[in-house]
Amino acid sequence: MNEDIRKEGKKIHRIQYIDLEELEYDYDVLLFLRKKLDPFTIDCFRMVVKKHTSDGLTKTQIENYNSHRKRFDAAFLILEGQGFIEKRSVGVHKPYFVTVRGLQLASLLRDEKREQQNNQNIEGL
Repeated sequence: MNEDIRKEGKKIHRIQYIDLEELEYDYDVLLFLRKKLDPFTIDCFRMVVKKHTSDGLTKTQIENYNSHRKRFDAAFLILEGQGFIEKRSVGVHKPYFVTVRGLQLASLLRDEKREQQNNQNIEGL
């Protein structure tokens, strides 16, 4: 639907809108954003992935959230800002769920883990 329009002799391009909920990162961007995540943030992401199919993850469900609140809040803000997780209203709660881009990250992390295990097996021979 990216059509050209002529208005008073000037060529104007019509903007094509896409559904941002379905936007996926290309592989290079995904790798770049993954490299920006520290191990703690990745652990937070894994917690959201584990709860994704149920009712999502609220921060108050995290065992030591109160004692490390600032650290958790920063990790969740990074993940949400990069588009890997999102909040959804479920009743009075707003739990976190994995986005389409988050599923891409989960797949990348599984591949990294598998590769790391293969490397350890090779070293152990």
